Amino acid sequence: MTVVSFCWFVRRMVDNEILSILRQRFEDCVLYEQPDHERKCRSLLDTYEKAAENWFIKYGDLGGYANAKTAYMKQKHRMIWERRHGPVGTGMKQVAGEDEAASEH
Repeated sequence: MTVVSFCWFVRRMVDNEILSILRQRFEDCVLYEQPDHERKCRSLLDTYEKAAENWFIKYGDLGGYANAKTAYMKQKHRMIWERRHGPVGTGMKQVAGEDEAASEH
């Protein structure tokens, strides 16, 4: 295992633990603040959901045998997609020529 792969693995484990702590804080808040948990725990839920989204962007769909190189390739492909089509999840941008061709048919 190279130094880069080891550092990436440690960073992944730290991010997993951070996500686990945020999830546990939210679950504890829900149990403690019943029946008013929806209002009082909203900030914890928002924080957890944003962290989970960021974790998935970075590590999601890599599989159990991922390393620094596969994570780098995922990041590279995502950046290329965003340059061509906009943020992931917003759909593909229409090219100017495609709009005219679609309206003619």
